[in-house]
Amino acid sequence: MYKDYNDYELLYLINDSNEEAENVLYNKYKQVIDMKAKKYKLLGKKVGLEYNDLFQEGMLGLAEAINSYKDNKDTKFASFANMCIERQILSVLATARRKKHSLLNDSYSLDASIDEEGSTLLDFILGDSIDPSIKVEDDEKMEYIYNSLYKELSHFEKNVFDLKVMGLEYKEIASLLDKSYKSVDTALQRIRLKLRKILDK
Repeated sequence: MYKDYNDYELLYLINDSNEEAENVLYNKYKQVIDMKAKKYKLLGKKVGLEYNDLFQEGMLGLAEAINSYKDNKDTKFASFANMCIERQILSVLATARRKKHSLLNDSYSLDASIDEEGSTLLDFILGDSIDPSIKVEDDEKMEYIYNSLYKELSHFEKNVFDLKVMGLEYKEIASLLDKSYKSVDTALQRIRLKLRKILDK
């Protein structure tokens, strides 16, 4: 019945608790969710998530978009929904990655040298070195630093940070986020600066 309705008409009906309109909107965006889930499928496998897990997260992202979208001239619902779907999938990937390879559980010092070349854990976090060898016992300090950094990051920086920590190269991150190599590089420079400010405190 509502298949020919546009997003805004469907959202209006959904606001009035129309389940059929809601089903039509969900079906309309299933292809978008499928595309996003396939896009991150390989990353998901690295952290123990399957396609279906990512698809379900995409559906949650769409639900969030429907519930929180405010009609305005600046953002189309389609763009807002795309952002919410992608953000939800990236968020679950980041959470799964943290559980599997938690730097907090390993509790390494961020500013200590970890090899003969003078590399720090900051370099390790951003993928510039491997096998940190210096361990410290101050778990609370590490957790505070990590959480403080994450609070300071913009949405884009969080996505870049999470993908970089997963081991992706600049070009792969740029491709996945549909951004230029330069914007990814700039985001990583900003992340480094923010982390250094936190460490200076």
